[in-house]
Amino acid sequence: MIVTHATFVIERQLNAPPDRVFAAYASLAAKSAWFRTPTDAEVLDRDFDFRVGGKERFRARWVSGLVTDFQATYHDIVENERIVLVYDLFHGDEKLSVSLQTIELRADGGRTRLLHTEQGAYFSGGQDAVDGREHGTAWHVDNLVAVLEGREARPLI
Repeated sequence: MIVTHATFVIERQLNAPPDRVFAAYASLAAKSAWFRTPTDAEVLDRDFDFRVGGKERFRARWVSGLVTDFQATYHDIVENERIVLVYDLFHGDEKLSVSLQTIELRADGGRTRLLHTEQGAYFSGGQDAVDGREHGTAWHVDNLVAVLEGREARPLI
């Protein structure tokens, strides 16, 4: 098995202060507004414990029958500044990847500069898997921006 290692950074300027952006990550209700499946899917598990050492899980069955499973552990949380988590992503029983995700919130007047850095070990799919993950993650971050700015989230394309 060949492991593909990759890092990507998604940067966005948000028309919201860091405390509002942080709050969008800090509760299940707020995060569910933007961190969701792009199409209809049956949610099988949705657990959320936002604290250092806390776990998050989002497992869903897609119309195709595929079950995806996001399992995360929070390693560092600094209110209104930083969130660091490690997550495993599965398709069915196959572990696709393990990723370290760092979210930085930098105040810029009444706005926030968001830096989302992800470092991953991808166990299948090579560079296509990395590109797909970056595309999907950017879609989630763009949904976050839209929700905080009072706009509709865009469809995944």
